Amino acid sequence: MASEDIGSLFPTKIPGYDDAADIQAALRLYHYGSSTYDETNEDLGELVRDSIAGQFNDIDERIGAIEDSGFGSEASTVEPVDPIDGYIWMNLNSTATVSSSSVAAYQNSAPTTNLVNGALWVDKDSSPLKMYVYDSGTSAWREIGA
Repeated sequence: MASEDIGSLFPTKIPGYDDAADIQAALRLYHYGSSTYDETNEDLGELVRDSIAGQFNDIDERIGAIEDSGFGSEASTVEPVDPIDGYIWMNLNSTATVSSSSVAAYQNSAPTTNLVNGALWVDKDSSPLKMYVYDSGTSAWREIGA
């Protein structure tokens, strides 16, 4: 069976115009990249890359790699080793007790009561707006990004 390449975004093959009208062979060629591919074969390594099944396999492998990379977030008692950018870890052993009313403030002057390490303050009358984080180790507000 002579085949012709079609598609540029997801290339695959179709039978040539001079081929016999064998719909099963044509669908195998289109889907698997070969009219003689044995679809009961479970060895994905034999898939033709430039076929519909090959493209699906590549997508499946890329999704699996993303899932295996652990990208996202985790709440555990063990600090992650070599996390990737954007990873967020919440320590389950954390004993910080912060009341929701003292976590963030949007006001003109720096808060002076209920201060806890990591509290946020947005200076309401600054332009552009400035954000600060409270450092209990130095008892001072530190400007974020400065």
